[in-house]
Amino acid sequence: MSTAIKKFKYAEILSRVQRNFNLCLSDLLIYDIFFKIVATVIWGPAAAWLFNRLVATSGSLVIGNEQIITFIFSPVGLGAFVLSGGLALTIVFAEQAGLILIASRSEAGERMIFFQAYWWMLKSLGKLMELGMRQVIAGGLYLAPLAAIGAATFFLLTPQHDLNYLITAKPPAFWIGASVAAFLGIGGLLILGWLYIRWIFSVPLCMLEGDQPAAAMRKSRALAAGNFRRIVVTIWGWGLLILALAGAIAFLLDGFSAFILNRIGENPVMVIAAVCVLLAFYGLTAAVLTFIGFAVNCLLVTRLYFDISNRNGSRLMNNPAGVTANQSIPTPRPKLLWTAALTALVITAISSYFIIENIDFDHQPAVTAHRGSSKHAPENTLSAVRRAMEDGANFAEIDVQETADGVVVLLHDTDLMRITGVNKKIWQVTYPEIKSLDAGSWFSKEFKGEHIPTLVEVLELSRNKIKLNIELKFNGHEKQLVENVVGIIQDHGFESQCVVSSLNYAGLQKARDLNPDLKIGYIIAKSIGNMFRADIDFLSLASNMVTADVVAASKKRKKEIHVWTINSQDQMTHYIGLGVDNIITDYPAKLVALNAERNSLSDVEKLILAAANILKR
Repeated sequence: MSTAIKKFKYAEILSRVQRNFNLCLSDLLIYDIFFKIVATVIWGPAAAWLFNRLVATSGSLVIGNEQIITFIFSPVGLGAFVLSGGLALTIVFAEQAGLILIASRSEAGERMIFFQAYWWMLKSLGKLMELGMRQVIAGGLYLAPLAAIGAATFFLLTPQHDLNYLITAKPPAFWIGASVAAFLGIGGLLILGWLYIRWIFSVPLCMLEGDQPAAAMRKSRALAAGNFRRIVVTIWGWGLLILALAGAIAFLLDGFSAFILNRIGENPVMVIAAVCVLLAFYGLTAAVLTFIGFAVNCLLVTRLYFDISNRNGSRLMNNPAGVTANQSIPTPRPKLLWTAALTALVITAISSYFIIENIDFDHQPAVTAHRGSSKHAPENTLSAVRRAMEDGANFAEIDVQETADGVVVLLHDTDLMRITGVNKKIWQVTYPEIKSLDAGSWFSKEFKGEHIPTLVEVLELSRNKIKLNIELKFNGHEKQLVENVVGIIQDHGFESQCVVSSLNYAGLQKARDLNPDLKIGYIIAKSIGNMFRADIDFLSLASNMVTADVVAASKKRKKEIHVWTINSQDQMTHYIGLGVDNIITDYPAKLVALNAERNSLSDVEKLILAAANILKR
């Protein structure tokens, strides 16, 4: 290690990066804005289109839930994920490349303007794409043993009991599995962090030295090997600092917004103006912090590369894009930056106005009681459905499976252990065997003797009192589940009083073929491909999948969005504000009361509530 490197101090690198950032700020900012526009309009949609085409080659427009694992390990799936992951990294590397080029020229006392950096980045795009693919493949190989251990643990611990029983009862097998999962999760994060540091100089080596991707990764490993702690402290330290700064600013902005909205008065014009300005300020602040975080990261990587490799900005490959050595860096142009910030603020404020204009302040989602009112009565029982009626729910969601003799009953788990204490699978017992089992005492002594009901019993109880969301639960041992459920619905003339949902898309299509009048919904916890192209009437999505963009896209395609499982009032308020059509909850009475409370508000109060909800996003 050279003497120069030994004397290296963190304060020195931060000082030089700050100076460099100030000198080339306008070029960094313009490049980043231009790049993000092009990436949003062209690169991102193109990558999504290509990935969806690859998914479609599997014969499905959308792949959800448990089918994802099967797809991932298919030849098409592996190719799709390597390609999509590589393209995602390529976009990140391309943004990083331009900023590094600008920063490296600034280190040499020269200037590279944004379109020159963009042009040189485009000329190197093939290298960056190969680099992305190589890193995705290598990262996958490093993580594969952890995935194998996780899969083996899952299959060793879960064959005897349903996963829900393990989570609820927490036997020793649960704690073993949880410990392994924690170990694998932490191990995976450490591996990814380690790989990031090892390959951190790959992009500078490709862009500044002209190295091929394989050589760049190899040289980056060598450079990082003896300087691991220095790189970690510098790069991760900056990351933690920017995250802490973002959190502090968000906290202050939330307090300031609450102060303004609580004192704005009842004038709708003033409220709308204040909300637009606040939204614009939030958006601009987020954009500025994102730019500073990413740009300074690139400058730190560039400075570390020069210091560790004992090089400087003037000792680079041939001048790219015709940049000459006598092209000096101009002084910073604060007027240009302030003009850009003001323009962005005005544009964001105008956009915010149109967002507010499109809000339906009178929107109220339907209320679905999850497995009945399952926090006040044992799930999937007649008592739970009755309580859902009393709570004012529009729907009761119930899970149905088949017994060994083909009777359709209400049961969520694949076995009876959690509900009745009997360690048998549902397909191993007949209905007469389970009819007398106690399915209520596990919940409360008050419900001792509650039995597992049949679907027919629930339809008879619910008719003209509450609608049903009948979820088809496929366990791999069903015989004619779809046919039996559709037949029962038809025999009772219940088509207009129920919807049918499932995690299994093929089962839903069979139900539609048997009775086109049925309203069907695809339950999705995770998906790949274009879920809006699925031939269904509504999407029942996990809460982390539901965003404003998802709701807007669903409305364009005339598909409803149901979200699960939402239990806190803050969550309920959030998803009502997003405009979802149906909220599935364990606490239907709470959601019914919240709908009623919102309905009693004035238009201005609804506007302020909607604004507060948007600002929280």
